[in-house]
Amino acid sequence: MRYLIPLSLFALSCSLPVIASEPKTHQWFNTATYNTLKNITNDNDSVALSSHYYFAPQQHSGVWDDFGYLDTDTNIKLDYSNDDDADNFGLFAEGFYNKWFASVELADLGETDDYSLGLGYVFAQSLKVSVRLAEFKAADTIYWFKAQYNHQLNDTDYLGFTIETDDDIDTWNASTRYFHHLSHERYLSVDLAYEDNGVDSVFSGMANYYFNRNVAIAAGVADSHLQLEAKYFINSQYYFTAHFSDIEEGEQYAAKFVAQF
Repeated sequence: MRYLIPLSLFALSCSLPVIASEPKTHQWFNTATYNTLKNITNDNDSVALSSHYYFAPQQHSGVWDDFGYLDTDTNIKLDYSNDDDADNFGLFAEGFYNKWFASVELADLGETDDYSLGLGYVFAQSLKVSVRLAEFKAADTIYWFKAQYNHQLNDTDYLGFTIETDDDIDTWNASTRYFHHLSHERYLSVDLAYEDNGVDSVFSGMANYYFNRNVAIAAGVADSHLQLEAKYFINSQYYFTAHFSDIEEGEQYAAKFVAQF
């Protein structure tokens, strides 16, 4: 029964009227997410809001929630989260000048002693490399090194790779994304990721199938636990996502609404 919620949303989506909309670019992305976690030791509800603005138009790749692999335009993002224990405001900004870029991140605006500063360079609009300093009030400073590469296969399809490690190479992560136009309005995307913190390692993967521009479903695993997702796109500006995660000794549900302009 617990796996039926995302599938039920998918079935409902198919029964709703499909609203056509011409492709367009977007610059301002806003999300509202509600999460509920249920396990044998703790139940926790949380709300997350984010607003992400790009200073240049972003063209989608053929579906309304994919805008390419690399961010190469100046952007700023504000986040807010609230759960049963606390609330939190965060800020991220990334600025580009020619091929150089710099970034700043404050994960918690209430604790400005914890911050991150980055500097990087973009090679031929396909390789993005950076070094980032992460400063903490109660922990040692960490330097992170990151490389992202996008291999554009054709006008729509691409294969992206990311690898990131700390200065001791004790903690690192790698990920890849494949995006493919099947035919007409049908698309496929596959995301794979691996993380290792020196003690534990986690593999995750998710495959998204777009039946058309309005309906998509996804299935995958995270640390050997099932993940299910369904999306309904009202048009190019508004869409809903329902997500289910089977976690250790429990389960997690999430519902998200996105508005992009």
